[in-house]
Amino acid sequence: MSRISYKKLFKKMIDLDMSNNELMEKASVSRSTFYKMKNGENITTDIIVRVCDSLNCDISEIMELVND
Repeated sequence: MSRISYKKLFKKMIDLDMSNNELMEKASVSRSTFYKMKNGENITTDIIVRVCDSLNCDISEIMELVND
């Protein structure tokens, strides 16, 4: 079974020296949605697009499909 991993997002945030709060504010993401990403839970594509826009990156730079 495959699942979505957001590890790339958190690595990118470290590389950019960006805090969780900065990303939430810049991408207009709620705390509960941010923690869904932290826990590998499903989020809407709208949120993924907002995160990508705020980081000026492609989807493949913040998420990937991994096998369990």
